[in-house]
Amino acid sequence: MSKRFSTLDTTRLLFEHPKILFRMIERMDRNEARYIRESDLVAEVMDYTRSLGKADRDRVRLAMNTDNLFRSGLIIDIIKADGERRLVFQDALINLMRACNASLYQELTDARLRGHLVTLRDVRNRLEISSFSEADPDYTELRDDLNERVSQLIGLLRQNVLRMQTISAQLADLSGDASRAPEKYLEFRQNLFEQIVTLYERHIKPTLVFLNPDTRLPDGSNLFETLEAMVRLLESHDDHSLADQLFRSSISLNALYKPIQAVAQEVEHFLRKTRRGMAQYNAMEHFYGKLRALKDDTETLSLRRKWLEGGDFARSTGFLVGLRAQQRPKHYAFGQSSSYYQLLFSELDLRLSDLRRKAEVPVLQEVDGSGRHSRIDVQRINQLYQWLETLELRPTTDLVRELHGRLDGFIPGYRFPDLLAALNRLVNEPPEGMQVTTTNRFRTLEQAPDSEQFVYRKRRLETTTTHTEQEPDHA
Repeated sequence: MSKRFSTLDTTRLLFEHPKILFRMIERMDRNEARYIRESDLVAEVMDYTRSLGKADRDRVRLAMNTDNLFRSGLIIDIIKADGERRLVFQDALINLMRACNASLYQELTDARLRGHLVTLRDVRNRLEISSFSEADPDYTELRDDLNERVSQLIGLLRQNVLRMQTISAQLADLSGDASRAPEKYLEFRQNLFEQIVTLYERHIKPTLVFLNPDTRLPDGSNLFETLEAMVRLLESHDDHSLADQLFRSSISLNALYKPIQAVAQEVEHFLRKTRRGMAQYNAMEHFYGKLRALKDDTETLSLRRKWLEGGDFARSTGFLVGLRAQQRPKHYAFGQSSSYYQLLFSELDLRLSDLRRKAEVPVLQEVDGSGRHSRIDVQRINQLYQWLETLELRPTTDLVRELHGRLDGFIPGYRFPDLLAALNRLVNEPPEGMQVTTTNRFRTLEQAPDSEQFVYRKRRLETTTTHTEQEPDHA
């Protein structure tokens, strides 16, 4: 074909229609190959351009023609094997396309990471015998090589971090079947477990080990020990500029450890999810993906698109309609409250003191609701009251709730009405140093144990200390 585009025009068209190469790179990664089959490229171009107008269709097909790509230098080699032509694209073009799509970032494996580490160790060994003279071309080339390799490593690791931070969407895709096929959940979970474990063992864990400054390797120094050795060498030979640059690079590499550690914790947490949890996780990621797509539409050169056009999204989901009218949940504001922590610790002390006296706990006689006897009721109330007399109490605005929490599930045979009866005596004869007062006379007191629910018209009781030197704070 005589007519062709220049390299600049061809590249511009590739980035105006990036989905073609995106899909080719995905297929290349899936096949674990470094080439793209010409037949696959032609089929993808034909399929993509069917929806374009005639002028755009002709331009894209001409730009993506194999001859045009080869003559413009974007294809560096054409290999004929097994009766087909295989196209090898420029690494710079492939890497740039990957940088435009986070899903195309390649996870670093243990072998690739060790390759970078071995290369840096080789640079360190060459640096030890170098002349450190600006007039020596070997030294200047070594400096350039060192800068290039460290920059390349930082770039790859940052891409890897960004790729791992999109793992939520990947886990959502893997768990999509959990909400659609509950009868095959066990089989699905096993397959999911194998896939995620492979992802964790092959990509996440090696990167964590590589970026951990405390890692001890049997074959030599780790990444940061290697960089520190080179920094010391450069400083001892007064090359402070390169030493500072290398030191800053090591700080940047060290900062990448925590994001990957967070991803590892997310994967471990995901593996403990139930089927219902996976379905909820998948739903949230599904709608989050839709919101991200709406946001991406605003990140264009047009300054008019500054608001999310989410009307259809809100109507289709349903739960967003009227959301602004709903009351927002209140957060707990006790982060800096000394009273809250004093109350918490005092409650823990009281519960621990109860546990220490576990052997002295009375056993209340069981009674049936239909055959109750006053003699048994009096006996139960006396037993409970004798126990209450020995309890250590703290100032509280709701004595009933506090005591019920300490007695329920702790005293065998205890029921909520027993406490109400015993408290009548406690009001008349309060513990030494305490005063029981009545507040909220006309409020309804509700307590809902696991098996029963009692609703009583009862006065709320409150305990306060009678000694001014004791702690006045109470909830």
